[in-house]
Amino acid sequence: MKAKPVYTTEYEKDCDEVIWGNFQSGDRKAFAMLYHRYFKTLIQHGLRVSTDKDLVKDCIHDLFMEIWKNKLNLSTPDSVKAYLISSLQRKVIRQLKRTRTRENSFLQWPTLEFVHSKEDQIISEQRKEEQRRKINRALEVLTKRQKEAVYLKFYSNLSYTEIANLMAISTESIYNLVSKAMDNLQGELTKLPEHKFQ
Repeated sequence: MKAKPVYTTEYEKDCDEVIWGNFQSGDRKAFAMLYHRYFKTLIQHGLRVSTDKDLVKDCIHDLFMEIWKNKLNLSTPDSVKAYLISSLQRKVIRQLKRTRTRENSFLQWPTLEFVHSKEDQIISEQRKEEQRRKINRALEVLTKRQKEAVYLKFYSNLSYTEIANLMAISTESIYNLVSKAMDNLQGELTKLPEHKFQ
């Protein structure tokens, strides 16, 4: 596995476009900031394509080495975040095809995390599991495209335009997709007993 760039806080407050421009100029600190800023996000998205975490990490490292090597030939993307996510997804899928170990978890819904104090940890764990079951049952009514759109919007905090670019459909279609998905989720949750979370 290739070594990751050394992280620096120099570009901590700069926007992606500024960091990307400096990275393309050969600034290794800007390159390291891109890696640091999006590594966790890319891990999360990569694990939706394959459950093999080591494979995903290798693909992330390979992706960053490739963009460093080709930095002078790259254009500035409309969204650096969406560009990196999309590039990683394609890379992981290609790697899975080469090794013939493609997983069936491309749109696997992420585990929901809830924060609790030590005093009520046991009770909250039981409640968390019940909430997870309720949400997972409700999610069964969504199509794969709806699940992906909702995940990108509410878990990855992408804009509708970024999601549209990533999913290769119009922004209006994304609005409709998310709206219908949320209506379906709300309808299903109201059908479940004790659907209101404590």
